[in-house]
Amino acid sequence: MSGGGHVTPQGKPSAGPVDDAMQLDALASECAAAGIARDVLWLRRSDLPTALAEPHHLRLAGDALGPLAAADRLRLFTLPNQDLVAVWRGPAEPLVAACIAALRHMFADVPDLLLDPQMLLRRFTLPRDAAVVRLSIAASLPNAVAAAPLAAEAGAPLTLAALTSLERNLAYADVSRFARRRSVFMRTGDDFQARWEVRLLSIREIGATLAPGALMQADPWLLRRLQRCLDRRLLALLAAQGELHEAGPFGINLSVSSILAPEFLRFDAALPPRLRGLAVIGVALADVLADLPSFRFARDFAAARKYLLLLRDVTPASLALVDAEALGFDLVQLRWSPAWQATPSALAGTNVARLLLGQANSLEAMSWGAAHGITLFQGSILQPPARHPTHLHAGLRLAG
Repeated sequence: MSGGGHVTPQGKPSAGPVDDAMQLDALASECAAAGIARDVLWLRRSDLPTALAEPHHLRLAGDALGPLAAADRLRLFTLPNQDLVAVWRGPAEPLVAACIAALRHMFADVPDLLLDPQMLLRRFTLPRDAAVVRLSIAASLPNAVAAAPLAAEAGAPLTLAALTSLERNLAYADVSRFARRRSVFMRTGDDFQARWEVRLLSIREIGATLAPGALMQADPWLLRRLQRCLDRRLLALLAAQGELHEAGPFGINLSVSSILAPEFLRFDAALPPRLRGLAVIGVALADVLADLPSFRFARDFAAARKYLLLLRDVTPASLALVDAEALGFDLVQLRWSPAWQATPSALAGTNVARLLLGQANSLEAMSWGAAHGITLFQGSILQPPARHPTHLHAGLRLAG
C-alpha cells in the first residue's frame, strides 16, 4: 500500500486529495449520524520538518502504514496537505504497533530532526471523535478551498415581475421539499451536544427550481419581500397537523412583520406545550432597526408566548453599536468573519454565555470562538450531511 497515490477502497483512482477529503468527511459524518464504529490512524506528514518532506520521505512515511493492509475494511485517504488517514473496523492494535515501529525505523538515522516519530501519528475512534476528525479535515484544505466563496451566479437580477410570479408559484408549490435543518451545538469541555435545530427554506434551491436564471440576492429589497413570503410558507408548514408532534427544540428565522402575521398565530396555536420556552426566533438587526415600534410590539408578544429571541448575523461593528440585552434579546448570533480576529476588544463587556457563533465553517472560526469562551456554535463542519436531515450529532467529542 503506497502512501503516494490516491486510490479508493474499490481500487479505482480518485479525483485527488480534495475528493479524498470530501469522502473522509462524509464517512466521519455517516459514522456520527448512524453510530457506526470505526478506528482511525492519522499520519501527519504535514508535520514533517522541511528536511524530511521531500517526495521520497513522504512516500516512505506512507509506506509505514503498510501493516494496516490486513485490517478489516481498510480505507485510505490522502488529504491535500499530504496527511494520510487510515480507517478500518475492529481491533488492530498489533498492526498499529507495527506501523509505529516501521515509522521509527525509517527515520532512525535522523533522530535530531525527528525526535519521536510516534508524534506524527494520531488515533481517533468514530463516532466519538467525529467532530475533531471533521475539523482536522477542514484544516487540511488549502485556503482557496477551505474558505472558497460561492461562485458568482450567472443570470439576470430578480425583477419585481419575476418576484410576483415566483410568489404566485410559491402559493401552490409543495415547499416541504425545500425544507432544511441546521443544528446548533453546545460545547461542554471536549464534547459537542446538539441543542436545537434551525428550520428553514432554502432560497437558493427555490430560486433554481421556480425561477431558474434569476439572481435571487441581486436586489436586497426584493430579497426581503421574498423572505417574508417564505417566512409565511415556513410557518404554514410547521403549523401542519402532526409536523411538530415529535419535534425537539428548534429555531426559525423570521422578519418582524412575520411575527405579527396571521400565519404566526396559527403556528403558535400548533406549538406543543412542551416546546414553550424552547423555541428560538431569530431576527435580523436590519429588520429591527427598520421599524423599532413594530419590533418592540413583536418582541413583547413573543416573550409573552415564551419564545426565545435571537439577534442574527451580528458583526463587530454592529455589536459595538447595539445593546442586544436592552433590546430584549436572549441570544446573539455572531456571523463569523476574519474581522472578529482583527478586533481583539470586540467582545469586551459582552456576556459570552449569550453568544452563538454562526458560519463557523472552519477550524479557524471554531478555535477563535473557543478561545473567547463561546460555547454555542453553528457551522457546516459539525452539521450532518443533507441526506440525513433528521439526524443530530449528539455526544460528539472533541479530542485533544
